[in-house]
Amino acid sequence: MPQTPGSFTAQKWHLIILLVVASLLSSCSSIQFAYNNIDYWIRWKLHDYVDLNSQQELEFQGALNSFFHWHRQTQLPKYANFLTQLADKVDQGQLEDPQLGPAEDEVRHFISSASNNAFNLILPIAAQLTPQQIDRLQHNLIKKQKKTLEKWQRSPWKVQRRRDRQIRKESRRWLGSLTDQQKQLIAAWVKQVEYNPVLRNEQQQIWQSHAIELLRQKPDRYLEKLRSLLENPEQLWTDEYRKAQEQRKIQARELGEEILSSTSPTQRRHLSKTLRDYAQDFRTLSSE
Repeated sequence: MPQTPGSFTAQKWHLIILLVVASLLSSCSSIQFAYNNIDYWIRWKLHDYVDLNSQQELEFQGALNSFFHWHRQTQLPKYANFLTQLADKVDQGQLEDPQLGPAEDEVRHFISSASNNAFNLILPIAAQLTPQQIDRLQHNLIKKQKKTLEKWQRSPWKVQRRRDRQIRKESRRWLGSLTDQQKQLIAAWVKQVEYNPVLRNEQQQIWQSHAIELLRQKPDRYLEKLRSLLENPEQLWTDEYRKAQEQRKIQARELGEEILSSTSPTQRRHLSKTLRDYAQDFRTLSSE
């Protein structure tokens, strides 16, 4: 699984869309709670970047309500069908030579559909941001980026260890207990795949400067231009960053395919059950 209208960073928009898509998949019992409360989380995160006035708050809450009504009714059934189809493929033995590309394309389609709807609802609110709100937004974006970068520079080994831990945690969620081979695959991947927060930070600054300038200057069709930045942040990527991102995508897919092809019958049963449990939770949510 959109970020608040205050932050307007494409990565944070996509993070929230992914949270919606995955509905914070931490356990079958928590999916419904997470989904039903994610709007509170969004509004809470908004205040990390900018404070809306009372009218903006009302309009933003209305936009959230509209988005989640649409999403619950039209998108969750699609997610449920998608997960069920994946479970069927697992049961049919298609993990011998897994191909994650089609599944990634489907998820990207889900993200695009949800993003487009969210942008329609919140971009008009962005047009109402005052110069003071835009100043605060820019200040907080820079502050948070600086804090994240300093944390990595102080202890890059901690970041690497956290990446390893997070991948293991996600893998256990879907597969259950991991084998030594799978743990080694993850450790080798984390060690091999370059993580360059400096380069990422530079790209974020480029994107944010363009977005802030549009909000400040309000040139002709500026909301369309802002929407274009949100929908396609890659348009501002340097060749170096684009190549790095493409390489990371390929490496991540290869890791996923290696892990899936190494699964035991027990892990495959766990994966199938987890997929079907999540699908059922999405169906339940869509009918509420």
